[in-house]
Amino acid sequence: MPEPKPAPEDPKVALQKIVNTKAYMTSLFKGGVIVVVHDSDHAKLAERLGARGLIVGNAMRKGIDYEHVVSAAGPAVVRDILSSVLLPTIGRVRVGHIAEAQMMEACGCDGVDEHEGMAATGAKTYKKFNTKIPFIAGVSTLDAALKAIFEGASMIRTSCGADEDKPDIKLTANTIKTIYAGINRYVKMTKPELDAEMVAKGHSQTMIALIKQCVTLKKLPVPLFADGGIMLPMDAAMMMSLGADGVIASVQVFQAADPARRIRSIIMAVAHHDNAGKLAGICEDNGGLGVAINYKV
Repeated sequence: MPEPKPAPEDPKVALQKIVNTKAYMTSLFKGGVIVVVHDSDHAKLAERLGARGLIVGNAMRKGIDYEHVVSAAGPAVVRDILSSVLLPTIGRVRVGHIAEAQMMEACGCDGVDEHEGMAATGAKTYKKFNTKIPFIAGVSTLDAALKAIFEGASMIRTSCGADEDKPDIKLTANTIKTIYAGINRYVKMTKPELDAEMVAKGHSQTMIALIKQCVTLKKLPVPLFADGGIMLPMDAAMMMSLGADGVIASVQVFQAADPARRIRSIIMAVAHHDNAGKLAGICEDNGGLGVAINYKV
């Protein structure tokens, strides 16, 4: 007799398994540095120096000027990077661009970053819950972070504005402070006050549960990474001190006089952000200045 077919899995249970897997994947980045890379040479150097993960940006983003469209890196570049390293690798795509997100997943990327600095293809972001790989969303407020998590984002990063090549540490720091200030405001509320505000804002039960989770944890329930052109070890250390779970190092670190020393100094600064003595030595040997940049503080 043929063996009976197993009963189909409950769709809700299957979805929760996917969510749990994506949450585990993004938790592996915590306490480390994700480096933005443009090619396999960048990727191999970042891996050798101890990066926790990679984000594949588009090396031609400054040269493309077809109706001001800035697209994701091509499949050949993505596959070349994936074949050269073992690190978790995230593909950067335009906000709401379904085809680019699906391409990154098909190429074998371990995650997708919907980036606000690239030309958006719609007001709405890509539906994330049913994807098998985690999505990263850039935000500048707590409400935006909660909305992104509600939509299925497995990781949050600070928004780096229209151009990641123009670092704005002030914006990055203020975003982290704003997110924690919003959470602390909810933490200080009494239960009746919190319930009244949830009703007044018309939040769904799912959103209310998410906010209450933030209150319990006193932070976001997913990793929060600092982004925004981070290129210096002391800035990386400050972001960790403000409450970030890790940092995203700009691709411009490869333009330092000694890229290897610069990347290593950022990674070491994140690891020892709470030790001023070690930070002093780390920041002294940071790989030189390299090219001139418009660095806002």
